[in-house]
Amino acid sequence: MQILSRSILAVVFFAVIILSQSAEAEESDDFNSLDLYFYGDLDNGDGNISTLRPTTDIDTQSDCPQDSNRLSWPGQNRQWEDVGSWLTKMQTPGEVASGDYTFTIWANSTQGTVEDVQFRITIYIGEADGVMETSQSKTVTDSSEAATRFDINFDISNASFDSNNYITIDLEYSGGDPGVNPLTGGSSTEQIVILTSSVEHSAGIGNLTINHYKASFPEISVQESSERVFVKTQVQSAFGSSDINSNDWTLGVYGLSSGNQGLTADFNMKSIDNDTHEVSFYWYYNQDLAISDTYHFFIQITDIQGNTWEVESNEDLYLVIHGYEIDNYIGIGDIQINNQTGISKIRAGNSFTVDITVSAQGDPLISYNPIPVSVVWVSGTNEIVLYETAVFAKPGASATISYRHTFEENGEYLIKVIIDRNNVVVESNKEGNAEDNNVAEYLLIVDEPEKEDILQSIIDNITGGGTTSMLLLISVTSIILAIIFINRNKTVTDFEWEEDDEF
Repeated sequence: MQILSRSILAVVFFAVIILSQSAEAEESDDFNSLDLYFYGDLDNGDGNISTLRPTTDIDTQSDCPQDSNRLSWPGQNRQWEDVGSWLTKMQTPGEVASGDYTFTIWANSTQGTVEDVQFRITIYIGEADGVMETSQSKTVTDSSEAATRFDINFDISNASFDSNNYITIDLEYSGGDPGVNPLTGGSSTEQIVILTSSVEHSAGIGNLTINHYKASFPEISVQESSERVFVKTQVQSAFGSSDINSNDWTLGVYGLSSGNQGLTADFNMKSIDNDTHEVSFYWYYNQDLAISDTYHFFIQITDIQGNTWEVESNEDLYLVIHGYEIDNYIGIGDIQINNQTGISKIRAGNSFTVDITVSAQGDPLISYNPIPVSVVWVSGTNEIVLYETAVFAKPGASATISYRHTFEENGEYLIKVIIDRNNVVVESNKEGNAEDNNVAEYLLIVDEPEKEDILQSIIDNITGGGTTSMLLLISVTSIILAIIFINRNKTVTDFEWEEDDEF
């Protein structure tokens, strides 16, 4: 019988796994350069860090402490005091590439002049120790029409962060006016302010090379009647939803054998929940004339600064397109438990190995034949999937897979090995909706765990090891013999003393 339909053979063998398991988010491998911007009046508390460029002409001013305008008296040393902090809570894991970066801020005077002004920053990324650097010295005066720019170069080495970690920048200020006796010279009245959050004074960190995107693929399913694959993705940025360009989405498709042929899926719809973007697509494989291959999807994301990021799904989609007969099969003798066929016995708590051989027969012209294999424990009316995978076998060939499992409770376990559990592969040996050679089962008898002889276990463990172990064995044996000797001599001994006239 010839199989001529393309669409009916387009299958996702792992559909059940994808839909039944919680989708683990994949992280992007891409690094791009970002500009980070500081917002918020530090007089009112911590500011925040964003990838959004300032759009206003109005500066945000934060006061620097006047007590630090002057050097100390009489020592004439710098006095550092906190201006405030900017921080952001990261929403994904990521890394900052090692390198030299620049922190930029502007300062102005609203009253008077302060000489030799300096700023000092301490940058914390994740749970790593802070990096501290100091700016050059500049005089800031209220007679200047333009704000004074301060740049601080700092070095980052192997910095990473997890979800819910912070990136924090602490800012300190110190003026260089000569210190005077406070009893005679009074307090400084000059006021230095820092400027942020405007187009002209966009304080922040430039060209920070960072990796900080992740995406999950919670649903990949075949819709055979429409000859398409439905893909739902969820995307997050460490800097929140505002970092993502929500109008630019691409879902790419590539084959492991055929490579990236520029195939893309059609956009379906999008939504946002808190800081997670949810986007769905349809891939029409027949319209793209896709060939038989193992396919992966990847989502391409564009951020608000024009960078692109890719995150790839780790799920395999097997597309089978051919017009030939195929029959995949398995028999009782194709299953071995610890290298034995038939009814097997093991003990509870001990792992065992299952070797499964799957074979194929059919037209030798078939070069791509993925076979889905499920190992199922039948417990009453329930079927519990213990293991699922896919193997490849051309007609006339076989493939063997192995896996290990442990049952903690004793009893009898009926195990089935099923080829194509979801009946997605069209085969020549079909009877209705089932196949007579796609299921093999075995009975596993699990006995109670064997009671362990502690002394023998110690000896067995020690004798497996070399000179050191043998010395330890001698020591253990000596201790045991000493205990036996002591126990044997726990009898009361009466001593008779003879009288000696000399005493």
